[in-house]
Amino acid sequence: MSNSSAIPSDDSNKSILLQQLSSQLPGYASTLDITSTEITKVASGSAWFDYLLNSQAVAQNYSQAIFSLKRILRDGPANTDIAMPTAPALPTPPTITPYSDIFGFVGPLITRIKKHPNFTESIGKTLGIIAAVTPAIDTTTLQPILSIDLQAGHPVLSWKSNGTNALEIEADHGTGSFSLLTIRMSSGYQDNTPLPASGTASVWKYRAIYHIHDQQVGHWSQVLEIGVKGA
Repeated sequence: MSNSSAIPSDDSNKSILLQQLSSQLPGYASTLDITSTEITKVASGSAWFDYLLNSQAVAQNYSQAIFSLKRILRDGPANTDIAMPTAPALPTPPTITPYSDIFGFVGPLITRIKKHPNFTESIGKTLGIIAAVTPAIDTTTLQPILSIDLQAGHPVLSWKSNGTNALEIEADHGTGSFSLLTIRMSSGYQDNTPLPASGTASVWKYRAIYHIHDQQVGHWSQVLEIGVKGA
C-alpha cells in the first residue's frame, strides 16, 4: 500500500481529490469514525475550492481578452475593429459556509484515515487517497496535441497535460508571425481576441509547447489553423 502523499501538487487534481472525498467519504463515516462535522467541512472545502477555480478561469479569460485588445491598440494590425469584451458573470457561490486552509484540515484527516484499523487499500482507492505512482516523463518525445472548436465565434483550444505543469500557447492572428497568447495550467483555453471586422474572415494559427517547472520541454506542437469571421 502506498505511503506517498495523497495531496496532489496542482489545483486541478486537488479539486478532483476534494470532489471524490466529498462524494465517497459519507459512505465510510461509521467504518472510519468520521464525524458529521468533518463530512461537512470536506463538502464545504470541495464546493468552495471548485467555485474559486471556476471563477479564476473566468477572470483569467477576461483578463486575457483585455490584454489582447491592449496589444491590438498598441501594435495593430491597423484598421482592426475595436470592441470591448463583455464583462463575465462569475459562477454562483456555494451556500455552505467556507473556511480557510482546506488542505491543512484535509491532510491530517487523510493521515488519520490511513492509520485507522478498518482502512483498506480498496477504501483508499475509492476515496482517492492512495497516491498513484507517476511514471517518469520522456521530454525527448513530449509534444502537445491541440484540438480546436468554436464557441460564439471564438476558438477554444483543448489538450492533455500529460503530467506537465502548464502549456505555453502562441498565436498568429492573421499577422504572419507568432507571439505569446497565454500560459495555462488548466487543459483548455478560449481565445477572446477581438474577431475580424464584420463580414470579413481571417485564418488564425496556434502552436504550443509544454512547461515543467516554468521551463519549456519537448517539442512545439504542429501548427493548428482555424477560420474566424467577424459577426
